Amino acid sequence: MQKRVQIESRKVQTVYAPLATSSLTIHSRATSQSQSQNNTIKVIQKQPKIRNRSLITRHIKQKQIFSQTDTCTNKVLTERNLEIDCSLMEPSTTTSIQQSQLVWQSPYRPHVYTIYFPYPQMLQQTRSQQFLVEQIKKPLYYKLQGQVPFKCILSAFEAAGFERSDEENWLIYWGIASKETLKEMKKYQKTNHFPGCWSVGRKDNLWIHLSKVKRKFPTEYYFIPNTYLLQYDFERFEGVRECAPKKTLWIKKPVASARGNGIKLINKKTKLTADKRYLVMDYISNPHLINNFKYDLRVYVLITSIDPLRVYMYKDGLVRFATQEYSLKSSDIKKRFIHLTNFSVNKQSPNFIANNQDMEQQVKASKWSHKEYKQQLIAQVLKTCIAAEPLLLDRNGKTSEHKNNYFELFGFDILIDETLKPWLLEVNVSPSLNSASELDAQIKTQLISDMLHLIGIEYYYKKAFRIQIKKRLFERNINEIQSINSRNFRQKVNQADLDVMIQSLEEQLRLGQFKCLYPNKQNIFEYEQYFEYPRFHNKLIQKYFEDGSNWII
Repeated sequence: MQKRVQIESRKVQTVYAPLATSSLTIHSRATSQSQSQNNTIKVIQKQPKIRNRSLITRHIKQKQIFSQTDTCTNKVLTERNLEIDCSLMEPSTTTSIQQSQLVWQSPYRPHVYTIYFPYPQMLQQTRSQQFLVEQIKKPLYYKLQGQVPFKCILSAFEAAGFERSDEENWLIYWGIASKETLKEMKKYQKTNHFPGCWSVGRKDNLWIHLSKVKRKFPTEYYFIPNTYLLQYDFERFEGVRECAPKKTLWIKKPVASARGNGIKLINKKTKLTADKRYLVMDYISNPHLINNFKYDLRVYVLITSIDPLRVYMYKDGLVRFATQEYSLKSSDIKKRFIHLTNFSVNKQSPNFIANNQDMEQQVKASKWSHKEYKQQLIAQVLKTCIAAEPLLLDRNGKTSEHKNNYFELFGFDILIDETLKPWLLEVNVSPSLNSASELDAQIKTQLISDMLHLIGIEYYYKKAFRIQIKKRLFERNINEIQSINSRNFRQKVNQADLDVMIQSLEEQLRLGQFKCLYPNKQNIFEYEQYFEYPRFHNKLIQKYFEDGSNWII
């Protein structure tokens, strides 16, 4: 029996309907053989669909199709269940206007195309044209959870030709998706949050994971201040506070809040309770100052996969300044504009100056661009991601068929002390993408555009329409990886392993302004020791780098 595909109703059609009717014509094959077969539908010609066609016109068109179908097929044809033999799907030769679209073609898998995200016009930049080919233009949709997102997101989608949809024909879901949405995702759909993203996005969870690894590697995980969860560590903190010098300060934070809400400095006399909603962290009282102002760094980190782990850091970011000169006087302990560098706090200050890239005002601005401190920042970022990897992998493993559907952009907040040592303060899920100034707009718009280009949203290829069958999981002997080389690679691994290797290599070709932190040939061996358990795909990629030859081509 010939292979068949299902064409759904207009309401639920996606850009992945093979040979979309907006640009293609279905031709009849009026042969005596096809007339005698009940499983073939004869259609003289189907005009391109009009998106806002009235209900009456739709019924007329449906009757035309029904009238040309034999009695047996009529029983299964409905508006929502119209099956057409896939052999009838041929490119149109009658369409008057053929619109094409640039897509990125994989050099490793020529049948795989991903959506090309050109830079929005306001950036006045051009993305590399390497590996771009033309394909028939199809509608592209994204879906939002909640309100309309920030301008930088809308600009990136618009530049790539995306439209917003409230149906299920989306390619990208932006927001915290429901369990039902995650469960029903198609292979080609992506959402911007991993299950379990709060394992690092909450301050208490971050400390739990980092402190666990810190006990094993105390000198390597020195970069987060000592933290006390008041629900569990209240008595221990009280003992520490009692023995501390008179002028010692700590900082009290809500475990699940953002934008500086609820953050306070405390001293030896401040009253505390064992409140599970808060934690207390050592206060870094010797911050590095610029023009006598305290500042911190907002570093953008993208994770595109947990198994294998793939981590990228954006080459640019933000330097966020307090808006009053730094002071440790007891009378200034409650002055948030001195001690807090959160943008949401300091933009309320009468001293705040927006950075609109006026050179005369730039040195006084409350945000700067940064391209320094990279080496130590890379170490902190990667070690943090590795510490959280077990829980992220556990949550992601519960939906293993969707392991490639997720990506996550984190905002790392880093404080530099006067010895130029970086300290990790917190990691933010859904970092603010508000464009409050020209600097914000430039950095964040390019950030989002580069991110969406890098993650590889699949465009159109035949495999996307095959029925997805859950693959049987099987055990592998991780020790056999050492025997793999360029000669026996194809015999030692399966197609899923090969795809994992290729996806990692493909992302390296779509980096934009991102830097690959892991897997990276220069450091993949150095960071192996910090993983709680060795992972097959991590070790496989490590072996690939060690071998030095090209296994793929």
